[in-house]
Amino acid sequence: MIVTGLGERGMKAVAIVGTTVLMLAAGLSAQDPLRDAKDLYASAAYEDALSSLTKLTSGGGTAPDVERQADEYRSFCLFALGRTAEAESVAESIIKKDPFAQLDAADASPRLEAMFTGVRKRLLPSLIRDRFRTAKSGLDRKDYPTAEPHLKQARLMIADAEKLGVHDEALADLGVLVDGFLDMIRLTSEQRSSTLAAAGSDATAPVAASTPAPRGAAMPPRAYSAADEGVIPPTAIDQRMPAMNPVMARIAQSSHKNGILDIVINESGDVVDAIVRQSLMPTFDALVASNARHWKYRPAMKDGTPVRYVKTIALVVP
Repeated sequence: MIVTGLGERGMKAVAIVGTTVLMLAAGLSAQDPLRDAKDLYASAAYEDALSSLTKLTSGGGTAPDVERQADEYRSFCLFALGRTAEAESVAESIIKKDPFAQLDAADASPRLEAMFTGVRKRLLPSLIRDRFRTAKSGLDRKDYPTAEPHLKQARLMIADAEKLGVHDEALADLGVLVDGFLDMIRLTSEQRSSTLAAAGSDATAPVAASTPAPRGAAMPPRAYSAADEGVIPPTAIDQRMPAMNPVMARIAQSSHKNGILDIVINESGDVVDAIVRQSLMPTFDALVASNARHWKYRPAMKDGTPVRYVKTIALVVP
């Protein structure tokens, strides 16, 4: 290209425009193979579409959105060719990367929708537990800003599991845990804001150090929970809640909050510990914790063996 009558500023402008055009062209070239693959799929040339999709992603550097669509159409092609196991494997990788991924409505047939739904239903329980464990590591460090997004994602995934009919007692317990921790984070944030406002400073409160276990102390048996896979939760035989008198009920209703009780159920189905993690009302908290020690369960089971289990119970005033 010959440019005349341009000063240094004009030459820079031409260079910028040229760079922009080159970048735009590169973006279009990345999209063309994907469009070609979609056209091949639409014309039932599934093997050719697979080949095109493989070339598109094999070199690396593919934009995430393009790679996501390429994986989706790869599963479409494999499913159409009767290679169902491979199609489901690709669907698994898509859902693991994004549990809320939605299929391209243009080419997703009811059979493909059903296949992806089946894979999502199979994966959701383990994905929810993975997300909760990630959040729990942040909670254990009192790193609430890191834990909160994972808890919120776990809550959305639990709601998705409920819609898909993949909800059991273990996930119900996990939902109580997630909601309880989210409430705790919210209350902690509100209390901290109030404290800072009252103090008129931005100083951070020191974190209390945990007391280490004495040397030589015997470690208690491992207690499983709803966050653990492969564990059948305990079943209540006797779990009678104490009654609230009218005065207690009015006070609890006016507080507009729920309580959370953790109980430890041993291998015989007996409650060996009861901890109120979120108070509903101090008087009722103590009554429930005392009552819980007399409850009886069929114990939790793992691999056919009774195990210790931490069950979370929501204390709700109707």
